[in-house]
Amino acid sequence: MRESTVGVVMVFGAAAGFGTIGIFGEIAAAIELELATLLPVRFLLSTIVVAVLAAVRGWARPRTREEWGATLALGVVYTAMTLFYFVSLRYLTAGLATVVLYTYPAMVVALSVTFLGEAVTGRKLLALVLAMAGVGLVVGTDTAGADPIGVGLALGAAACYAIYTTGSRGVSATLAPRALMLGVLVGTTASMAVYGVLDGGLGLPVGGEEWGVVIGMVVVSTVLPLLLFYEGVSRLAASRVGVVSTVEPVVTVTLGAALLGEPVTALVLAGGALVLGAVVLAQRGEDTAPDRAAAGSVLDRGD
Repeated sequence: MRESTVGVVMVFGAAAGFGTIGIFGEIAAAIELELATLLPVRFLLSTIVVAVLAAVRGWARPRTREEWGATLALGVVYTAMTLFYFVSLRYLTAGLATVVLYTYPAMVVALSVTFLGEAVTGRKLLALVLAMAGVGLVVGTDTAGADPIGVGLALGAAACYAIYTTGSRGVSATLAPRALMLGVLVGTTASMAVYGVLDGGLGLPVGGEEWGVVIGMVVVSTVLPLLLFYEGVSRLAASRVGVVSTVEPVVTVTLGAALLGEPVTALVLAGGALVLGAVVLAQRGEDTAPDRAAAGSVLDRGD
């Protein structure tokens, strides 16, 4: 199997895992689990799990000051993205917030062209348009009552996610994926702890329900998807990662229907088909392109 194909499968799996965050978030809200407790504890436990795996399996870790600086900075960006998104939900419906958030692939394309020197083909642009159109159909495009503050916060989340994705690709050129993941988790945990303290709601979950949500988010929504994401992002161009990752809201809607009884309309099915079609198109765009590796193309390195 081609390295790029493996990368697509890994990023697809990561997006599916991240797609469960909204489900756990709804459950957390239903049981009144504080965000300032949920997020810091989630990332603390995730960091401990990954650190133990790294020690037992002898995984690489950031070593130099520059490596730690880059990965910790990405962790701070990831924290900012998470907080921007969750706070935007106070002003917007989840559907509209997700529509705005998933403008980030367009930002990834712009950043990867500007800073990573990646080529943008017509096929990739078409895949991007299809993916974003599909996301719009999946989560709905009713902008009635859209609060400008909420839209601004969601755009902030999109910008942070674009920087995070592009930065991860750039750092992965010189740092092993697992070392990158460990450094990012440390940075995210530290910055989430600061948020919890400033918010005043930092604490430990209470009871089986709250701990169940936290553990579920640690395993299903954090550790496994991060492992897949960092292995996948090292095999793909950052702009393709952005396109493939748009399967996340499709997973969220599907799980919402299956587990929470949320309705699935014809528009949702059509949107899901567009997103999946975009993923296939993005994959074919690289697998069927002429081999330009000898010319030093970043897009086709396959590393």
